[in-house]
Amino acid sequence: MKKIEYLFLLLMILQSCNNTDTNQVVSYGLKVDPIDSLIINQAINFNLIEYPGVFLRSEGLEEWQDFKKLHESLKRLSNLNLRDVQVDLLSLSGRLKEVSKKTLPGTLEVPQIRSRLKVVEMQAQKSRYFTQYYREDSLIPSLNKLYESYNALVSRMTTLDAENAAVSQKNITENQ
Repeated sequence: MKKIEYLFLLLMILQSCNNTDTNQVVSYGLKVDPIDSLIINQAINFNLIEYPGVFLRSEGLEEWQDFKKLHESLKRLSNLNLRDVQVDLLSLSGRLKEVSKKTLPGTLEVPQIRSRLKVVEMQAQKSRYFTQYYREDSLIPSLNKLYESYNALVSRMTTLDAENAAVSQKNITENQ
């Protein structure tokens, strides 16, 4: 009788392994339906400010390679690919560290620019954290804040020149 029970158990195990209806592919990672992916891509619009080439040429900084690479990294990240976002953010963080370690060229080495650069660096680190732990609900708002802080950095760089010119003009007129 025991042999029959073992034989029956063996047949059940073999039958369950051969059942093609229950074979499923298990995938790990982020599951996104094509419809959800379309909605995500339509809802996400990162506003990256244009590369300030005119400003950099007027300041004599057209050869500032670190800033060019930083802007290219942000441009690449704006084409949100959820599979590569962690790699893009890692690259962006490295470029931000390179820029912040060096002294900024020309008239840009001022506390206003330095502090905005630190904010961009902090937002990039925050976004990297969210790629690992809270992808669905926190990554996109964090990336939006990253782009807002970068745009504020570039805007401040361009307005700083105008402010310096206005202050120097005011000083000239007062001294005359």
